[in-house]
Amino acid sequence: MSRLLITSDLHLGHNNIHKFRPQFDTAEDHHNEIFESLAINLKKNDSIIFLGDICFNDYWLGKIKELNCKKKTLILGNHDTEKVSIRDIAFSYDAVHSMMNKRNSIFTHCPIHRDEFRQQSLNIHGHLHGRIVGNRISVLSFGQLIEAEEDDNKYFNACVEHTDYKPITYAEIMERTQ
Repeated sequence: MSRLLITSDLHLGHNNIHKFRPQFDTAEDHHNEIFESLAINLKKNDSIIFLGDICFNDYWLGKIKELNCKKKTLILGNHDTEKVSIRDIAFSYDAVHSMMNKRNSIFTHCPIHRDEFRQQSLNIHGHLHGRIVGNRISVLSFGQLIEAEEDDNKYFNACVEHTDYKPITYAEIMERTQ
C-alpha cells in the first residue's frame, strides 16, 4: 500500500538548530535523530512532500537523495537555497515546486492568505514551527477580556514540531482537520 507523507522544516545541517529545539543536546544529535525518524517512517512505495527548509548543506542533501521511496517532492522554503545550489536540489528530488495543488489541498512552505486558496479547501504548510495559523478571539474570563488564538482548520502546519518530529500521512492530516 502506498501512502503520501508530508513533513517540513527538518533543518538538517543547521548548526544552531538545537538552540531552537532544546530537547536535542547538539546539532548533530538533532540531525541524526530527525533523519533516522524520517528514514524509518518512509516505505518503498510511499511518496513524500517536503514543505521546505529541509537541509542546509550538500551532505544532508545527499542523504535526502538516498531515501528509498517512490517519489520525493520539494516545495521550496526560504532556507533551501542558502547553501545548496538549485541545480543540486533538482538532482536530489523527483520534483521541485514553489507551491503545489493536490488532493483538494494547496501545499506551500509559508501559509498563504485564504483569498489565494482558489478551489482548494486546505493549506498544508510549514515555516511557522511551533505556531499555528489561527483566528483571534476574545473570551470573557472572570470579568476580564482575554485575547486568544483559536486553531483555523483550513490550515495545517506540518512542521516537525507538530508531528512528533516525523513525517505525517495525508490521511492523518485529513482526520485532524475535519
